[in-house]
Amino acid sequence: MLSRYFVIALALGVAVFRARAHAWPEAIGLASLGIGLICLRLADTRQQPMLKQVARVLFAITLMATGIVLQRNFLH
Repeated sequence: MLSRYFVIALALGVAVFRARAHAWPEAIGLASLGIGLICLRLADTRQQPMLKQVARVLFAITLMATGIVLQRNFLH
């Protein structure tokens, strides 16, 4: 259980760090990952299945941001 909170804090902390460096795709991807994990946790504790769908959308944003970064850095 502690690892989930660690991953959330790490993702949001690195998102802030990347946003300060103006690395927007990385910042958006990490922030959506952290917020998606928070939504999953709230969906479990508050019995709100709609939050799971919100989390899926946020994870899709994370996946798109990852694709943008991989394309930019490795597929030139």
